[in-house]
Amino acid sequence: MSLKTLLINGPAACDKCAIARLVAENVIGRPVHLLRLNGARDGHTNAVQPLEVCQTSSAGTWASAHGVSYTCDRVFETIPDALRAVRALERNAFVVLEADQDPSIRHAWPYDYRIFAMPAPSSVFEVFREPHAAADALRQVMEDTAAFATEIFGLFDANGLDDSKGIRHGRSEVVDAAGLAHQFEHLHVGTSHMRHFLRSPIGAEIASRIQLQPDYHALVEADVVVISATRHGCSRPVRACVDRIEKLLSRIRHDARRRSLLYWGNLNNENDPVRRKLIRRLKVLLSEP
Repeated sequence: MSLKTLLINGPAACDKCAIARLVAENVIGRPVHLLRLNGARDGHTNAVQPLEVCQTSSAGTWASAHGVSYTCDRVFETIPDALRAVRALERNAFVVLEADQDPSIRHAWPYDYRIFAMPAPSSVFEVFREPHAAADALRQVMEDTAAFATEIFGLFDANGLDDSKGIRHGRSEVVDAAGLAHQFEHLHVGTSHMRHFLRSPIGAEIASRIQLQPDYHALVEADVVVISATRHGCSRPVRACVDRIEKLLSRIRHDARRRSLLYWGNLNNENDPVRRKLIRRLKVLLSEP
């Protein structure tokens, strides 16, 4: 047995703390260690500090609790430092990491398990881009990566990457924060190339992911997605959002052994059947030999 890690991340006000306590108190059959991650307020401090018991809400929940201050450029060093601090206390520890939706956190460590937590949306478009915005984003992605996709994946006809075959070159100027203008070249992708790209496996996956608002990109990487319906309950927008998320996950997570499962309900209500179902699922997912 070795150190195991569970990342719980998501936007603000989505009961990440409640999910962490649920895992520690109702799922794992041994003491659990907590790492609470926050971006450095001063913009430069990377540090791992013990948390007082009162800061972790439940006095008897955690074997240890640490606060982790990080910067995006050094988070790949800071998280391993935090895990080493836990390992010094218990070699085979189970560690819960609480964090926001920062992409650098998601890629800073090969976590064993991932839970994405989100608040109940009041509109589908809190989670998903509007259709025209998704289409614009997809076209931008294709214009930026068409040449790469041709060379690496053969998704476009290599002989078609010229101005006479539906893809034409162009130059754009972007002004940075310092007021300096930068020229860059991009490709204008035609409709036929768009269709060709979308028929490919990678094109279908990118198109699915790009439907999501940036704060919800981690949703497709999670083993379990939890919608905290404490405030809005199972309203019409929540149900519509659940339907779209289920369809999205079914398209993206092809490996049945790692497919994402979706739960929504009131995690603070012990009588909520969804809460009991989630506990059963997590016991299976997080079971240790």
